[in-house]
Amino acid sequence: MEFSHYFVDDNTKQHKSYSNTFAFNGKTINYITQDGVFSKREMDSGSVFLASCALKDGVCGTGLDLGCGYGAISIMLALNADVKMIACDINERAVGLANQNFALNNVDCKAIVSNCAKDIVEGDFDFVITNPPIRAGNAVLFEFFKDSYAKLRAGGAFYAVLRKKQGADTYIKKIEGIFTNCKILDKHKGYVAIKSIKE
Repeated sequence: MEFSHYFVDDNTKQHKSYSNTFAFNGKTINYITQDGVFSKREMDSGSVFLASCALKDGVCGTGLDLGCGYGAISIMLALNADVKMIACDINERAVGLANQNFALNNVDCKAIVSNCAKDIVEGDFDFVITNPPIRAGNAVLFEFFKDSYAKLRAGGAFYAVLRKKQGADTYIKKIEGIFTNCKILDKHKGYVAIKSIKE
């Protein structure tokens, strides 16, 4: 399957590592990636766009970074807002990298291995944020959306980035059906950043 290179629990032994730096909001982020994780060579532009939109929206509190990869969104938020992040991913290697990157950047975040938000036991969150694995298919993404709703406190916010050419309109309708609301925060180069509130 096309997405199996990162949307699986893959913890095989030999992987090449990459040390990277990225400038975001006037701060330098140092991070490590490996073969077999999403966007290993450079910071994903959709994740950067989503984090920027969430910060402009005033995101704060305890957040869940769903499908966190190597922790990019959590780090961008934690370095620039009053947030405490729980991050999760199905890929055990990505979770290990995320925790390394959190320590490297001295941020208040932790990552755990989990398929979807329903496995998270920390409690209700002030917000959930995700750059979802579009290529994993509708069933996986719809579960992301439903589980996110379930893990939010009343009044909590759900943030996601979608791509117009990869079915953003369909996903927005699905999110509206779950939350009863969906606001487009911004659009940029084919990306759409959205926010929904659990009423």
